[in-house]
Amino acid sequence: MVTSMTPRSCPSVPARASVRGRVSARTTRARRRDILIPRVGGSDEYERSGSLLDAMEDACPVPRDQRPASQLAELKDGFVMSWPTNGALGYAVRMGALFTFFYGVVAYPIACGSYDPEREFTQTVVSALVGASGATAAMALNMYNGWAYVRDRLLSATVEYEETGWYDGQVYVKDPEMLARDRLLGTYTARPVVELLRKTLLACGTTAMVSLIGLKSIDAPEGGRYGDYGTNMGYYSESSAAKFEEADDDEDMIMMAEMSHWSAPAIETE
Repeated sequence: MVTSMTPRSCPSVPARASVRGRVSARTTRARRRDILIPRVGGSDEYERSGSLLDAMEDACPVPRDQRPASQLAELKDGFVMSWPTNGALGYAVRMGALFTFFYGVVAYPIACGSYDPEREFTQTVVSALVGASGATAAMALNMYNGWAYVRDRLLSATVEYEETGWYDGQVYVKDPEMLARDRLLGTYTARPVVELLRKTLLACGTTAMVSLIGLKSIDAPEGGRYGDYGTNMGYYSESSAAKFEEADDDEDMIMMAEMSHWSAPAIETE
């Protein structure tokens, strides 16, 4: 007796393909969950992790302290180097406090040693402004160098590292996943900080230059155009030559008088 099969008992080809696809996807996810990754610190114990990027980082021969992502984390955790990551307002407040510190504690006392604050207050203030701008620019330049270095390493497809010292430098080519992650960090985290620090350096340099020009115009030596202390200082002029000749004549007369004074008693005794 032949019994006919109902449509429900004979699954179609697309249905079987979809079932196989779901089983394959579940198997792939299970295998990814079962990846064994060594723990950090050189231990032989293993732990389960669901991130393929973590597995690639553990297999990466670059030491962790020389990896661009780790160097970026160190910058963000630093006391001074993390200032640009606190927002524009927080960064401006910190840099303003740093400028005020340099101005009041370092630059102004030094300027008071060069000028008299009571008689030359403007020169003192402008001179201290030059010093404070230069010191603030030096701090900003230090931060700029650190962030620019890490930014370049994040955006680069290769990483230069040293295994044990300067004599065994190596070059590691990043995996596609690691390269994508690093370039995202370099584009959206490090690059805005570098641009902010570049603007800070430009502002400090402009302030220092304008202050120097103002100080030079304020502290210019007084005198006539053809005098001894005017704009022609250091060049030959008739008035200055005549004064130098008069000074030489006066010195010669004083010297002759002293010589005659000391030689007169010797002549009388003879």
